[in-house]
Amino acid sequence: MNTLFKFYISLFLFWILFFFTQQIIFIFLNISGVQLSFYDIIFSFYKGLRINNATSFYILSLPILISIVNLFVSRPELFNKIIKIQTYVFIAICCFIGALDAGIFKVWGTKVNAKAISYMAYPDEVLPAMFAVENLGLLALLVILVLCFIWIFNKIYTPLNKIDTNWKVKILLPILLMAITVISARGGLQKVPLNRNQVFFSEHSVLNYASLNSFWNFADLFFNPIPPQENPYTFFESTLANGLLTEMHQSKVDTFEKVFTSSKPNIVIIMLESWGADVISCLNGEPNVAPKFCELAKEGILFDKCFATGDRTEQGMLAILSGYPAQPVSSIIKEFGKFDKLPNLYKIMNEQNYHTSYYSGGRLQFDNLEAYLRAAGVKKMVGEDDFKINKRTNWGAYDEETFALHIDELKKAPQPFFSVLSTMTTHEWFEANIPQIFNSDADKVNDGYRNTMHYADSCLYGYITSLKKEPLYNNTIFVLVADHASKFPKSRNIHEIERYRIPMLMLGGALKPEYKGKTNSTVASHTDIAATILGQLSIPNQHFARSKNLFAPQIPHFAYYAFDNGFGIINDQTELVYDHNQQLVIHTNNIDTLLNNKWLNFGKAYLQTNFQDNINYASVKK
Repeated sequence: MNTLFKFYISLFLFWILFFFTQQIIFIFLNISGVQLSFYDIIFSFYKGLRINNATSFYILSLPILISIVNLFVSRPELFNKIIKIQTYVFIAICCFIGALDAGIFKVWGTKVNAKAISYMAYPDEVLPAMFAVENLGLLALLVILVLCFIWIFNKIYTPLNKIDTNWKVKILLPILLMAITVISARGGLQKVPLNRNQVFFSEHSVLNYASLNSFWNFADLFFNPIPPQENPYTFFESTLANGLLTEMHQSKVDTFEKVFTSSKPNIVIIMLESWGADVISCLNGEPNVAPKFCELAKEGILFDKCFATGDRTEQGMLAILSGYPAQPVSSIIKEFGKFDKLPNLYKIMNEQNYHTSYYSGGRLQFDNLEAYLRAAGVKKMVGEDDFKINKRTNWGAYDEETFALHIDELKKAPQPFFSVLSTMTTHEWFEANIPQIFNSDADKVNDGYRNTMHYADSCLYGYITSLKKEPLYNNTIFVLVADHASKFPKSRNIHEIERYRIPMLMLGGALKPEYKGKTNSTVASHTDIAATILGQLSIPNQHFARSKNLFAPQIPHFAYYAFDNGFGIINDQTELVYDHNQQLVIHTNNIDTLLNNKWLNFGKAYLQTNFQDNINYASVKK
């Protein structure tokens, strides 16, 4: 029995040591730019102990079962071989998932989630980004860790031996072992099994995700996906939730400024990949990174309080074109039979006899974008396979080539036209072969972001400058807006409000002269672009229920964004961030409790009804 006890202890201590080491490595790799106290880090280890213990027992369930079988059919040599092979395999799997999590967190500020798993369908784009030069160290660390932990395991493992014992032990020991395994794997005897709510505790994402065991998180996503017809965000009875949503958008007056010179101008939307306000000086960001954007701002209307609805491209696209906000744990663009039922600016423009087009330097098929655009009736689509590319990153053509193509295409396009272009060079990991103007930051990724932003900024300026020489410019409105922002170079938390602040600029020859060089400080969102454009064209926008005309001051203006499992909501009075993992408000700038509660309820209603809309679209007819 002594040997059997040592067998269990050696296995359990090995896995606890393994997961503890993973926590240390995760924090070490992602602590840059975050001010953490020693107590915070220690408490993170404490919060992770239960989930590490539970994960250990999940993995140990097979060795424990084998040890029970060995009580009755003694084959220790065979059983030890099986246990070692299983352990080696799980060491490799856990190390791989841990390295993947570290790489994902570096960019997204979260570990593997439902969105990340869905991106694995596009290995040509995703894998080079995850294992780019920046992550080669992770690959090397992965191999070293696997080898080291196999060596450690072989050193501390106490082999299973032949057990001679009485029948009472043979009956009672299996019952005891199975009870301990089940209780430990579920995280204790409490009513609700262990979940993320019991792990998340801090305003610092790095501590929360360090506490969240990577293998447990991955397995939970795989085995417990959110049922497609179940709303995980049911805060209110549905009538109350819909009433709160209506109150958020109500307006007794429907008057607004008209800023276009023409009733039917050409419309061009440029979706700027990963452009964040943190590096744009006219938005109080770093100086000299994107100076040309601020030059262009002198010729148009700069929206200086604009926020992205999410942190991925497809979320920005759906919000801009369909007025459909991002969701925390899913995206409607993944679901055929749903996204084609969304309202869409392309559909409206086709009805208005606009020539519609979409251009990208990347792969059209990525993330179902092509299917979404085809369902909207886009007349012409061009991606990386449709034009000659001389220089490219892992994600597609350099911006200068995509802009040059677009200029040629617009000159030939029938007018009026409605065209959208997506840029690519500023996609992580920011490895374009361009002048390295910024090179002093200790974190090279930060300077990589600054350099690609500086390059993309010059390309955008050149694009607008070239089009000014063309007759079409005089009857064209350009909307320059980021598809989402970036955690770089400020190491922004995934939930942080400034992580979602983006540039938006409206300019062009069809903008009335008196509005050029103006700043509009209305709190704005991606979702507001549809209603704003349609309002200027005198086209009804009732199908875009969550979109608000930014030139109508009487509407209650606010911005809403969703992150991994929560939301932020901003208006002129309040900034509020709610984390559903912790089920509490983790940030507010307002000491007015009543006002905070009001906007917390608004945000919850917004999230609940938005997710319910996603579910309901399955039964909506086109």
